[in-house]
Amino acid sequence: MNIGHITFKYKPVNGGEGRYISNLIKVLENQGHSQRVYQADMGVNSPELRLVKIPRFFLERGFNVYYPFNGLLPFRFLELRREDLLIINYAFHWLPVFWHKKVVIISHGVEWEEPPIRLNHKIRRWVARYTFKNSRLVLVANDTDYFRRMGIDLKPKERLFEEIIPNKWFIPNCVDIDHFQQNKGIDELKELNPILVPRAITPQRGIHLAVQAFSQFVKEFPTTNLVIVGREIDKKYKEGLVKLIDKLGLKNKIWFWGEVSREGMPAIYSSAFLTLIPSLFGEGTSLSALESMACRTAVVATDVGGLRDLPCVLAKPSVSSLSQTMAETFERRQEVAQRQCLEISKTYNLENWGKIWLKVIDSIGQTK
Repeated sequence: MNIGHITFKYKPVNGGEGRYISNLIKVLENQGHSQRVYQADMGVNSPELRLVKIPRFFLERGFNVYYPFNGLLPFRFLELRREDLLIINYAFHWLPVFWHKKVVIISHGVEWEEPPIRLNHKIRRWVARYTFKNSRLVLVANDTDYFRRMGIDLKPKERLFEEIIPNKWFIPNCVDIDHFQQNKGIDELKELNPILVPRAITPQRGIHLAVQAFSQFVKEFPTTNLVIVGREIDKKYKEGLVKLIDKLGLKNKIWFWGEVSREGMPAIYSSAFLTLIPSLFGEGTSLSALESMACRTAVVATDVGGLRDLPCVLAKPSVSSLSQTMAETFERRQEVAQRQCLEISKTYNLENWGKIWLKVIDSIGQTK
């Protein structure tokens, strides 16, 4: 089949969605499918990319660039029509290609606040609900939270790798356990006795919550440091974090390590005492959590979204609950890490993920 992937950004690959698409392309390539990726122009040229150039007007004036991306996609109509199947990352990007007969929509997690207050979030929830109710559209959600938001009574971790209702599948994120393994780590980082927060710097990822929880945790474990690893997406949010750190007197206890490549992340995880995933919303089955557990570093996470579908130690998204859970897990981190790693290796591996994805594609190929 000719398959087109639609996403706002695939390359350069520096986030969970990009890695997901990369893994899926490999699985489908091995089956002989021809593939292209339709994405916004990020200054990267690659044979499989079909770039949508967003005018500087929108970029310079702070517009939500997802809307002009959608608005410009119809200009690729002739190319998109030649694709036998479109795989669309997030329901919101289905709008400009609603006419296509064969579509798979991927949810990487609920992408709106609950309840949605901002218009953008209200629109995204409406589109998600509409596409979910459309029986002809195939959906792959990577967490059970999405199904519950759509009115399906599905408990966390229930019916992994299954078709939940016709054309609606639950396929959790999985990890490359050959790449993400424990190694000797980084001496410079290990000297900090780090509590790791591998998160892009944006409000929904809850880094401020991690900082506040650490301010309580460090009183009991004073030799530890909080290390934030990830790219800066929201400059104002980063500035607010710096002010919060100064206010709490933690300037010499919290470190911004910057962005690290996929190749370098196993050493980062292997250097940490504990990994913290403090997301507030918009989180599916976190790749960062999976990668850390695969590297035998225990993970504490908020019980938000798809994090409940993973073998993380869960806490409420509050300072007191998170700091207390961190402390309890820290004391038995090796035991927790071993248990989590075994479950990741057995269940959340790319072999299981690839098999079920091929089943989804085969079911679509059989339809007229």
